[in-house]
Amino acid sequence: MTPSIYVSAVVGLLMILGFVTFKSISSSNVLPGVPEFKGMPIFGAMPTYLREGMPALLGKLIAIGDDGISYANIVGNVLVSCHDPAMVREVHAMPDEVASREGDPGRMSWSPFWTLRRLIGNSLFNQVGPQINHPRNVFIREFNNTKANEAKFDTIKKIATDHANALTGDGTTADVDDIRYSADNFAIALWGETLYGNPDHHKGGKVLALSEKIITLAGEPWPSVWYSIALFFRLVTPGEPTRSEAKLRKGVSKVVEGNIQKLEAYEAANPDAPLKVIRSLSVATGGAKSGPLSVFASEFTNLNLFGGHHSIGLNVVWSLIELDKHPERRAKLMAEINSVDINDFTQLNSKMPYLDACIMEINRLHPTVHATLRVINKETTLTSGKTPIKLTPGMLIYLSYLHLHTSKEFWGPDADVFVPERFLGGRSKHQPFMSFGYGPRNCVGYKFATLAAKVYLVTLLSTYQLDVRDHDHEMKLGTLLETTKPVAVKVTRRS
Repeated sequence: MTPSIYVSAVVGLLMILGFVTFKSISSSNVLPGVPEFKGMPIFGAMPTYLREGMPALLGKLIAIGDDGISYANIVGNVLVSCHDPAMVREVHAMPDEVASREGDPGRMSWSPFWTLRRLIGNSLFNQVGPQINHPRNVFIREFNNTKANEAKFDTIKKIATDHANALTGDGTTADVDDIRYSADNFAIALWGETLYGNPDHHKGGKVLALSEKIITLAGEPWPSVWYSIALFFRLVTPGEPTRSEAKLRKGVSKVVEGNIQKLEAYEAANPDAPLKVIRSLSVATGGAKSGPLSVFASEFTNLNLFGGHHSIGLNVVWSLIELDKHPERRAKLMAEINSVDINDFTQLNSKMPYLDACIMEINRLHPTVHATLRVINKETTLTSGKTPIKLTPGMLIYLSYLHLHTSKEFWGPDADVFVPERFLGGRSKHQPFMSFGYGPRNCVGYKFATLAAKVYLVTLLSTYQLDVRDHDHEMKLGTLLETTKPVAVKVTRRS
């Protein structure tokens, strides 16, 4: 027997001893008339979840849910897949007291946001209620505002140029083993400079390593399994991290402390300079112009260690892959790049329709956050389907953006093909597009992230001829939508 089989056997025994004692749910009466993926007796879909992961289980649920909804039982927990656009919008519009990202931390839950809280503490992700409106609006003004992003443009451009030039240094060509590493480091450096005045934020690889660890743990089933066992046997206080999670959390705190030291050094050396963004966020949410940050700003320093830079990096990587596969579309984009002043914010931000279409198409075909979920806290009824469906507390509602974005029903027979032209002149309202979420909890920084991805992509394309080594890159659905293997690229500096 392999170690993984031993682990599975041990977990199975513990689950039999522990989880079976939870109140059982008669799946035949849970959602009458809704297709069910039955799985195994008692365990339901749990073996599929543990063996293949949540994305694979979602795929099976989507396959049987012809009317846009289906469900599975996971050891007494009900997991519902909503993959009809109207249902997805309805769930997104539910207030936090009805449906939140975490649910009750005192009961067993498979929400990745539940794991995320233990790893990084409180953040914008898990805050609920009307008190979150002001911090969200502050963040939107800072990152989803054209004037604010224009002020950041020179910083983005400089860091993009520095990181692009570093690919070959003084040479003219280079073989890059994994362009995602470079793209992620650009984004990490950008966030470091923008927030703290620390353009060396990426050096040493500590931030990237921590980020990868957090993302992996948040998306894997095992942390939730072990935590639920510990919670059942009262080996851990509900909501508090385990010993290993607390150790990782200390690593996060150490990096944040270093960034705050960089910020204070920058402020001391530049007393008349404009405030760095983290200080602006702090002041806008009750903090002073020096000293400790506000609660909201402090929470964001933890969240930013993994949130934000992967969306930029993966957007660039998938763009390079698709443009290399479609040279006629790359040529069309290059013609547009050569026809404008890419060093001018207005032209790059709003005078490049084909670039915008390419970025939109990448976000459709390869959404970095390919799915999200809500935990039902209060009984409610879904009314947007063919028949009303009652949802009860504890149910996990998964919403697959990737399915909506690649469904031939909504996007036509070429739904799985990179066709930027579909976004020229707008799209039909019946075509669902939710790369940045939907409703009152959509992404509060997507315009900044999109601008950064556009700048770095254009800088790379205008500096180099890029040739992706392989054309067999496939999507890996974990917490984020990644590639199944490194993306090797040959870069040749343009004359």
